[in-house]
Amino acid sequence: MTRIANRFDAGPGQPGRELSAPLLLLLHGACYLLVLFYVNMFAFWAWLSRALGPGILARLLPVAVTVLVLLVIGQRFVDRVNRGYHSNLIFLGLGLVCAIFSLALPDPHVPIKRIHVAEYIVLSFLVRATLSHRLQGLQLTLFTVLVTLLLGIHDELLQGLHPQRYYGWLDIIVNGTAGLSGALLGHGLLCCVRPMVGVARPRVRGPAGLVALFLLVGASTAWLVLMLYQQRGSTISLLALLPHAASCLLLMGLRPEIVFSSRTQHGLQAAFWLALSLLAYPLAARFAGMEFI
Repeated sequence: MTRIANRFDAGPGQPGRELSAPLLLLLHGACYLLVLFYVNMFAFWAWLSRALGPGILARLLPVAVTVLVLLVIGQRFVDRVNRGYHSNLIFLGLGLVCAIFSLALPDPHVPIKRIHVAEYIVLSFLVRATLSHRLQGLQLTLFTVLVTLLLGIHDELLQGLHPQRYYGWLDIIVNGTAGLSGALLGHGLLCCVRPMVGVARPRVRGPAGLVALFLLVGASTAWLVLMLYQQRGSTISLLALLPHAASCLLLMGLRPEIVFSSRTQHGLQAAFWLALSLLAYPLAARFAGMEFI
């Protein structure tokens, strides 16, 4: 086992130092770059599926890739057990169930769509590693799910602008359930546990109001996803973007310490910026003459 791998073990180790905000931003950028890679890799997977023909091999390809990812995770579990580290079998079992459920969701007439499951399980582990520099415990798992889901929405909106892809709400659900699977598996393996010392977190003021503001942003995000689906192939109405823009600006104005500080509540900060930046795609389609389908 390498030194790098040891850093992600939940076993005895030296307390880590807090990662700087610029480096943390770079890690989030790496997560987004992986999404860009996924969007452009679909052509390869589609070509490989066609090369295998319409038979069982093409249908099994994305399932086999997912099984391979799960086998790597299983090997990690066995390695941890052999080294005397703890794991949570309940969360591991729930993660496996979610992975199987995710494989059943995509359109059976387009079996290659199941490749999203393997991709977003892998992405969720990268998201967990990134968020673990500020979050731990159940917060880390919860925001891993949320951030991965938002990245999955970015994935689909990118596809809406891609000349060979299209925007679909079902793929968002698949991305989200696969991300949930990866988050549960990561929690079950106790991956990316980073003991921190000498780091005092600022107390979050008015948690009830903060939750209400983020629920508003969540509702406006769902509205945006629905409105963009309905307006595919047509000129996107700026009025459809207004609720989401207004809710994000309201949160930014009322709680700037959440939006601009990575140490107050980094999970909420990451979720906010990912939610706000969803507006970039319909605005690009509207003002740059790009077709959104």
